[in-house]
Amino acid sequence: MKKFVIFDLDDTLVDSIGGIDRWFVELTEQRALGPDGLAFLREEQQRPVSPAETFRAIVDRFGFTESPSELRQLFWERWPRLVRPVEGVPEHLRALRGQGWRTALLTNGREDQQRPKMRDDLGDLFDVLCFAHDEGVSKPDPEAFRIVERRAATSLEGGWMVGDSLSDDIASAAALGMSTIWVSGGRELPDDGALPNEVVETVSEAFRILSSRREAGV
Repeated sequence: MKKFVIFDLDDTLVDSIGGIDRWFVELTEQRALGPDGLAFLREEQQRPVSPAETFRAIVDRFGFTESPSELRQLFWERWPRLVRPVEGVPEHLRALRGQGWRTALLTNGREDQQRPKMRDDLGDLFDVLCFAHDEGVSKPDPEAFRIVERRAATSLEGGWMVGDSLSDDIASAAALGMSTIWVSGGRELPDDGALPNEVVETVSEAFRILSSRREAGV
C-alpha cells in the first residue's frame, strides 16, 4: 500500500464551521445583540442562500452602519483566527508520519486566508502544502491534485485522499486513481454521486483507518 495521503483543510482537519459560530458569538457580545440576535445569526447560517444574501439579511435585521460587503470583509479578517484544529489532529498527523506516511495538504483559498487556521504548528506536519487559489486553480480541477503530485514527486495513483466534500475531494481524487475517505460530519451518503472507499463521521476515524491498513499491509 502506498503510504501517501492528501488531506483537505476546512471541516476536515480544522473546524471552520465552528469558527463561524465563534464569530457570531463575538459579534453578539460586541454589539449587544442578545440571545435572540445570536439565534437569528445561527438560523441565517443554515439558510441555503449565497453569502451576499446572508450578510445583507444581517445588516437589514440589526441596522448595522456597515454595508453587507463591509461586514463580509470584517468577517473574513476575523474568522480564520477563530478556526481551531479538530481535536487530536496534530497528534494523529505526527503518529502517521512516524509510521512512514508522507502527508500533503490541498486546500482551496489563499495562503494568507488559510494559514491562520493552521494552529498548533499544523503546517509543519506536511511534506507538501498547496493553497490552490494561489496556483490559479481550485478543486475539483484535476490540476490542483497534479500540483501536489509534482511537488511530492510521486504518483497519485494508489494514494489516499481524505476530505469532507464529495465533489471537490472524493470524486476528483477517485478519478485520478486515489482511494478516498469521506468525512461526513454525520451527513448521509447520497444515492447518486461519488462513492468513497470509506465513510467516517470524524477525521479521527480516518486516521485510524489509515494506520490500521498500514499495519495490516493492505
